[in-house]
Parts: sequence; C-alpha cells; structure tokens
Amino acid sequence: MSELPPPPPPPPPRKLGNFHLPRTNFFLKIRTQLAELEQPPKFKSDLEIPMAFFIAFALGGILGIAYPLAVNTAFSAAFGNAASWATPIFIAPFLTEELSKGACMLVVAFALVRVLPNRRYGAAIGAATGLGFAIMENLVFAVQGQTPGGFGLLRLINTPFTHPIFSSFVGIGVFVLVSRMRKGKDFFEAALGLPMLFVLIGMINHSLWNLIAVFAPQPVNWFLGIIALSPIFLVILRDFLGGHFNFQHFFESLPETSDSVLSDFPPPPPPPN
Repeated sequence: MSELPPPPPPPPPRKLGNFHLPRTNFFLKIRTQLAELEQPPKFKSDLEIPMAFFIAFALGGILGIAYPLAVNTAFSAAFGNAASWATPIFIAPFLTEELSKGACMLVVAFALVRVLPNRRYGAAIGAATGLGFAIMENLVFAVQGQTPGGFGLLRLINTPFTHPIFSSFVGIGVFVLVSRMRKGKDFFEAALGLPMLFVLIGMINHSLWNLIAVFAPQPVNWFLGIIALSPIFLVILRDFLGGHFNFQHFFESLPETSDSVLSDFPPPPPPPN
C-alpha cells in the first residue's frame, strides 16, 4: 500500500514592504473575528470601488448632513445656552451625525453589494462618507458665519482628522453588519456586538474631539485634537485594520495569528528522517 504524498507547504509570506512603525496586536481577538467575515474581492468592474467612494462622499455631504442639521438646530433653539455644549458633546456624536453617516454607508453597501469584502474597504468607505460630511458641514458653518476668518481655515485644516476618522470606525461596523446579514441574520441580530462596538468607538472619538473644541481655548483646541486625540484613535484604527498601515497593499487584510484563521492552511510537512 503506497503512502499518501505529504500535504503541500503553506503559501510563502507576502512581502509587504514598509509597515509604517512596528505592527501592534492590541485587539487581536476582535481582529480574528473580523478576519473570519472577510472574503476575497469579487468586483466585476474596475469602476465599482471608485463609484462606491464617490457615492459615499456625495451621500455624506448631502443626505448625511440633512437629519443632523435639523435635529441639532432644533435642540439648540429649544435649550439655548445649555445646547452650546450639550449639542456637540452628546447630541451630535451619539444621536445624529454618526448614525446618519452610518445610514449613508448602508445605502452604498446594499446598492453596490460587492464593495465591502473586508474591514479595510469598510473603513475607507466610512472615511469617504465622513469627508463628504465634513466638507459640507464646513460650508454650512461658513455660510452661517460660525467660523469666520482664520478659524474657518483651521476647520479646513482639521477636516482629515475629524469626521473621516470617526466614520472609519462606523464603516468597519457596517462591514460586519452587512457580512452577517449575508450569512442569513436579520438586521437587529446582525447589529449586536461588534457593529455596535465600532459605531460606539466612532461616537466616543467624535464626542471627545468636540469636548476639546468646546472647552479648550481657540485655536489651541484644534491643535490639541490633531497632536493628542487623533493619534490615539489612529493607532486604535490601525490595530483593528491589522496592526499596520501598509499603503501599497492597504485593502489587503493579513491573516491573523489565530487558530481559527490559520487552520485553513495545512501544516508544513514533517522533516525527513
């Protein structure tokens, strides 16, 4: 009886180039759960992803801001001076803006069903939605005269460090939600756990940024956000995305060092006697 041939060796590790600082493993268990939901991209056209980014950007800037603007304005009118700090710290992050942007991402996910194969596409579409929202918000504040002169310029400089980062976390949550729904779960069942966690992280990031903006003196508040708060959440985001930012292969998630993920690869053959 002939012996079976040894199993093939695991695929060689891909050279990823510069990881932009050492890889971190703060949230490896959560990353393992994210990796189990990921699939290889199956785009039918090279235009699908650019179209998804454009639609997310447009929805964030048009539909995404309509509901928060109406609710925030009504709350400010009803509560006067108290709303000057309560609206940006509690109402906008937790009740209006991140939820509105998340709804825009869901529209993109269900209109273009292949655009969220992994967590990195979710984060990128979330950032595109947040960028559209942030630009439109800056325009609205400028028209209302709330950011005159140099402060308007500072808001523009801060744009990449605000809503795009907040919404990147929400985008990962949308990726998990949609992936679970495609496996047969209903919306509310799929939303429990990780999706709610990622939306909450985006909300907390948003709230803390606004807390600094409200209580620290201008323009110190803007610089505090950039040099103190944003780096913390960028490191957290970086870890959730795989512990690295490899921009040459940004949309490719690495397999996590977990039995549940690495079990798909056969073990290497035993050394010859």
